[in-house]
Amino acid sequence: MFENFVAFADASAKKAAPTTATSGGFSSGTISMVVWLVVLGALFYFMLVYPQKKRSKSFNQMMSNLKKGDTVITIGGIVGKVTDIKDKTIKIKTAGNDLEITKRSVASIMKGSNNGGNDDGNKENSKSDIIK
Repeated sequence: MFENFVAFADASAKKAAPTTATSGGFSSGTISMVVWLVVLGALFYFMLVYPQKKRSKSFNQMMSNLKKGDTVITIGGIVGKVTDIKDKTIKIKTAGNDLEITKRSVASIMKGSNNGGNDDGNKENSKSDIIK
């Protein structure tokens, strides 16, 4: 199998070898190779690099909006309420247990039910919005 590939490559190289010198310009094979490299580079960027940048940007925005009292869901499926936020970790309380997890393990954030500790004010605002 490998011998066939080598023989094919050798025959292609002999066929593609230029017999006459050009005036210092690119041959059509070189131009098409450069075009394909540009196309593959653009495809690589839009299929791999751009989506990862977008995910990273949305995660950083989610972490900047994280506050004490918010309920988080981890990538392992644990649901807990945020009690403390550190540089790279957060502490959550779940079913009476305190856990310290990395920020990278947070899958999603559900806003806390108290929204700053003012439950009564939020209820009044929502009632007045319904009446209007």
